[in-house]
Amino acid sequence: MKKSILLFAVALGMLTSCDPQKDDKSFDVTHITADALLNGAEFSQYADAECTTPAADGNYIKFNCPNVSALTIYYLKPDGSEGVLSTGKAGGVFNFVPKRGSDPNQTVYFRYVNQDGEAVEASRQFTVQVAGDLAPEIKLLVSDEGKKVWKWDLSANEQAWGNMAYAMGPGEEFALAAANQWWGCVPEALWSKEEGGQYGHTDGDDSKAGEGDSNAYMIIDEDGKIATYDASGKVLRSGTYSIENYTPDRIEVGGNPWHLGTFKTSEPVVMFPYKINGGGTTVTEFQILQLTPGKFTLVYPGDAAAGSWAEATFWRFASTSDVVGCLTDNGEATWAWDDDNGLCWGNGGYGGFVYGGVSSVAGNSWWGVPSSDLGEQISSYGYGQADGAGATMTLTSDGLIKKSSGGSGSYELDLENKSDIGGYNEGKTLGRFKTKGDGILFPVRINAGTTTDEFDIVYVSDNNFVLSYPNYPAGGDNASWMEGTFWRFKKVK
Repeated sequence: MKKSILLFAVALGMLTSCDPQKDDKSFDVTHITADALLNGAEFSQYADAECTTPAADGNYIKFNCPNVSALTIYYLKPDGSEGVLSTGKAGGVFNFVPKRGSDPNQTVYFRYVNQDGEAVEASRQFTVQVAGDLAPEIKLLVSDEGKKVWKWDLSANEQAWGNMAYAMGPGEEFALAAANQWWGCVPEALWSKEEGGQYGHTDGDDSKAGEGDSNAYMIIDEDGKIATYDASGKVLRSGTYSIENYTPDRIEVGGNPWHLGTFKTSEPVVMFPYKINGGGTTVTEFQILQLTPGKFTLVYPGDAAAGSWAEATFWRFASTSDVVGCLTDNGEATWAWDDDNGLCWGNGGYGGFVYGGVSSVAGNSWWGVPSSDLGEQISSYGYGQADGAGATMTLTSDGLIKKSSGGSGSYELDLENKSDIGGYNEGKTLGRFKTKGDGILFPVRINAGTTTDEFDIVYVSDNNFVLSYPNYPAGGDNASWMEGTFWRFKKVK
């Protein structure tokens, strides 16, 4: 036994020597233990990907594990699955950025598979930079990513800017259903000089006219910066912002639960920051009527007195960039089948459905069933899970899925990949939704009879979640004219 240990140590020393000597004989290390896996390993941390700025808590970790030819480096996700940081090499750099608000002391695991197939593992603790958690109202405004894109919101009468009777009812009723609104317009009318255009409300600075476009947008970030862009990405306005006296319980005005707090900007920087009928008067202080992961509604009362039918100006903004926030309410949220428009699962022309956006919440389908008839479909396809009428799934911001049937799984978002799964178009979806374990409710493809664990994200809002999957990818047998399956869900709590 001593002789074999000595020979192994000699062989290991030859592999790790800085100036190895040639040998007429060649041999491989055929077995290594977990205890020896990280012997002689070197680690250093940096603040940048080029590894030029050393940092004791850097997220870029340079490694060299000389005892092996290649290994897998990973961390454990909340559901116990592995998040791979590096694979296929024994040296290099991996980037590890834990979720905002996590413990900066993190465990990283190293796995090597011996030639006989035995896997051995070792672990090491690293202290890394972790972004601090945000105040609840700032997280709603900028998301966990630290910045968010806001566009004009056309969900209420397709009117993004206009006037209303100030504080004549609950603020949420106006934000969601335009209660007590008088008049409003689409973005394209804001800078128009044509009949019906709203150019007369501006200060005449035509260089800002690009904000009068449905594809204009604002970016708001965690550092207090806000900027408005035209549809091409040109900066039109920029400045800073703050939120004061925020309360989710709403501040009472005129006897009504009205606003959530005050939104202030250093400059007139929100899109089209003009008081209605103000002759070019710009606004930098607003009341927040709604602030959720997907909706941001502002009101400027001016000198209006509550309950007097006095005029106030409103702005409606929406975001689809905070998918996690919408799906989980920045913690967890429960979703059920969406029967509001009659059909919660079925088929449709894949292209028309997957690029339909908000219209796919109610339309763009060929055939489908309400949740009350899903039991027959579940039985017909032999799915065997209690995912029919009344079933729910709870999604958490840690990526977990918990179903009312008792099943559980996890999900990942690939929001960078906006091409559709079918291969027909690029850049027209909101991304991909991928599951493991017991995934979404009834993940069965219509007329195919098989389940899927990856979906196109068609639409996400505070209250709606729509997914799709192609039954006939491009280049295949499109016997059903690009048929696709759809799933519609609505938030219940």
